[in-house]
Amino acid sequence: MTYAQVRKQFGEPLANFQMVKSMIADTQSELYAAECMVLDAARLHDNGQDITLQSSCCKLFATEMCGRAVDRTVQIHGGSGYVAEHAAERLFRDARVLRIYEGASDIQRLVIARELMSIGGVRK
Repeated sequence: MTYAQVRKQFGEPLANFQMVKSMIADTQSELYAAECMVLDAARLHDNGQDITLQSSCCKLFATEMCGRAVDRTVQIHGGSGYVAEHAAERLFRDARVLRIYEGASDIQRLVIARELMSIGGVRK
């Protein structure tokens, strides 16, 4: 946000451009959705329910969302987003590993499908 508000292009802060606003809005919306998913899974867990399905959904969505958010961050930073002097470059590398460690995204998809098949279909 700070970079988009400070960095100017064509005499305007990047944050004034519609596509940058869209990227910021998409990131915030996805962050909120991930947070809601985690809170819902925590509530179910606190109520003693099995949350295998929900926890896999949370892990999959949050790590994939993180990759999209960091990709947008690099995009907003432009060429400087890919050099080591900005945090975006480090976040870009770190976000990729989240989709591999502690249960790769493909494994989470298999867990989700297995859980859905065991209960007979999609559920809330």
